[in-house]
Amino acid sequence: MRLAAVSQSAEIGQSPAKCLPERSSLAGLSWLNFLVAMMQTGFGTFIAVNLTAAHWSRTDVGLALSVASVAGIVAQVPGGMLVDITLRKRRAAGAAILIIALAAVVLALWQEHAVVYTAMALQGSASAVLTPAIAAISLALVAKTELAQRLGLNTRYAALGTALAAGAMGVVGTFTSSHLALMLAGIFGFGAIFALHRIRGEDLARAAQITDHAAVITLAAGGQWSTRGTIARNRDLLYFAGCIALFQLGNAGVLPLAVGSVLQREGRRGDLVVAVAVIVSQVLAAILSSPMGKMAEQWGRKPVLLLGLGALVVKAGLFAFDGSSLLVVIYQSFDAISAASFGVMLPLMVADITHKGGHFNLAMGLVGLASSLGAAMSTVMAGAVADRFGVTLAYGLLAAIGAASVLLARWKVCETGRC
Repeated sequence: MRLAAVSQSAEIGQSPAKCLPERSSLAGLSWLNFLVAMMQTGFGTFIAVNLTAAHWSRTDVGLALSVASVAGIVAQVPGGMLVDITLRKRRAAGAAILIIALAAVVLALWQEHAVVYTAMALQGSASAVLTPAIAAISLALVAKTELAQRLGLNTRYAALGTALAAGAMGVVGTFTSSHLALMLAGIFGFGAIFALHRIRGEDLARAAQITDHAAVITLAAGGQWSTRGTIARNRDLLYFAGCIALFQLGNAGVLPLAVGSVLQREGRRGDLVVAVAVIVSQVLAAILSSPMGKMAEQWGRKPVLLLGLGALVVKAGLFAFDGSSLLVVIYQSFDAISAASFGVMLPLMVADITHKGGHFNLAMGLVGLASSLGAAMSTVMAGAVADRFGVTLAYGLLAAIGAASVLLARWKVCETGRC
């Protein structure tokens, strides 16, 4: 096994020698995040457009999207465990990318219900493997002191990829067909596989010489899985997962409410408003992500986490005060703060928490599960409250939930850089 070839110092628990990966590996990781984000952008809105054009009912479209969400939720923890166990992180990522890319192609070519549901389930399940696999590759390529900045770069490239793909697919879908937009997502996926191969296997094999994280050292030394149950009882991890769940419970329902209101007022012009809001927020997230990584090293993890959580409270509060269409773009800029913060903080704080005990990817799966459950409940709750009591109260409720996440983080989540 390639990762078993570790230095003697790592095997006896000493600090690993300074051993930098090749620039091509780090560049490949950047392009991997960029192209994976472009591929994943094809799922969601563009799926809905494609199926609507094929005369699917709204109920059936919603069911198709829910299939992917449920599959992702079910696969979160098993996906993290799989990535933890395997020595071949790059192959795990490659297999997940291939499945998602093929799912996009299948969705572009066939709209039969059984085929669509199967493709969406495969996309949701593969995504639950891909996210921790990319995080694990990042962890293996940089030292602990450089991880925050590396994760900031990952988030920057992912945000740029999402913004560019949204624009490209929007143009292709508008002037040609939504089928070609999904084919484009598949092409981005095959490009991501090429970027993955730019990450040198030799650098991943020397991971234990680059970082002293227990997830790398333990796996390289043969793996010790008898302690994995302690992850579920780790209070620092549980408080952090609860914080993420509350944030998503308050955050995921905001944009769908705003989109519904904008489309009601603006008609066809509303699509342009929403597209501009999403692209602007992604570009801002790309700009902010690298500084967030530097702030996490200079100020500590907790202030950056609180900044991302607090942005939700401000955003939802502003929507409750005035949800005018022209202000949607401005309000969504606060989403960029949250996206940049969590893009860096989620894997970074999980890496901190698991630094000594290992099981990084299993912990990522648990936090991902909390995040997915919160997001799934948010849209249903926000829609139900808006229909019965009005959108203003719905925004107020989401802001209150965001405030609860801030309080939980303030009083219960530790400064993981030191705990």
